[in-house]
Amino acid sequence: MTRRALTPAAALLLFACAPLARGAAPAEAPACADLLAREAQSFAIERTAEDGRPVPLTVFAPAEPGEYPLVAFSHGAFAAPGRYAAMLEPLAAAGFVVLAPMHVDSEEYPRAEGEPERPSHPVTWAGRTADMELALAPDEVLRAALAEKGLTLAAGKVAALGHSYGALIAQLYGGARAVEPEGGSVDRRRGEVGAVVAFSPPGPMPGLIAREGWASLAAPALTITGTADVLPGFIDDWRAHLAAHEAAPPGARALWVGEDIDHYFGGSFGRPGEVSEDEARLFARALERALAFMQARVQDGAACRVGEPIPGESYEEDAA
Repeated sequence: MTRRALTPAAALLLFACAPLARGAAPAEAPACADLLAREAQSFAIERTAEDGRPVPLTVFAPAEPGEYPLVAFSHGAFAAPGRYAAMLEPLAAAGFVVLAPMHVDSEEYPRAEGEPERPSHPVTWAGRTADMELALAPDEVLRAALAEKGLTLAAGKVAALGHSYGALIAQLYGGARAVEPEGGSVDRRRGEVGAVVAFSPPGPMPGLIAREGWASLAAPALTITGTADVLPGFIDDWRAHLAAHEAAPPGARALWVGEDIDHYFGGSFGRPGEVSEDEARLFARALERALAFMQARVQDGAACRVGEPIPGESYEEDAA
């Protein structure tokens, strides 16, 4: 390689900068676990959809007023935002405002007399996508409600998060393309979504999404699943959840797998249950991975420290 002599101006610039290079090393990034252990707050807001449908939302946010990135969350089928407090409160405490709408298929959704408890797929799909769009682009009423708590949203810093059915909904706004109820596909990608985190996304399913539907996933995406993540008669092999990761374009993918972890991390969220010590430990670890992944892509500065892998987890990530 040919070496070129420095000009006097360049040499002077390097000399002036040298004391800074010899200064104190940057402070070490905080541990993800410490950030997740901070205090959070939650409160309810209700909005009305364009068709007059009520949209109850739960907000999870840091306890301290300030400006924070936004996370839009979509819950699993028939569940409700409150059942994900163990997931969403720590992520909020770590520095995100989470907007979690209650979808029309929720068992807790406030139905008018005579409304079916199980809406049809087209109704559910239309409701879920409209809810997610509201959460991803909060209107003036939502922003005013946040402002009353001293919370503002950082411009252009957005992540989409979901579990199970909700994981697919979140992936749509990172660029995945599903089969719409009327057939065909719709590009729902939002450019401001800088990261997608999907807990147990469904695998390819006729009438919902084909494997190639994840090939258009443009936002960096983390898939989280476990070797016991099955729903008999619906998802019989946990490896089906890997399709979202494997079919996504290389370069911005990450995958976390927990040994013997099921669809709900033993009841940590979604369907409450008695959580074992190993399940709790691995759930905490998955949250650390999710936090670091989102921080690296939608927050300023370095991501928090996750540390060395622990027994029972595997993690892989494409080079940036």
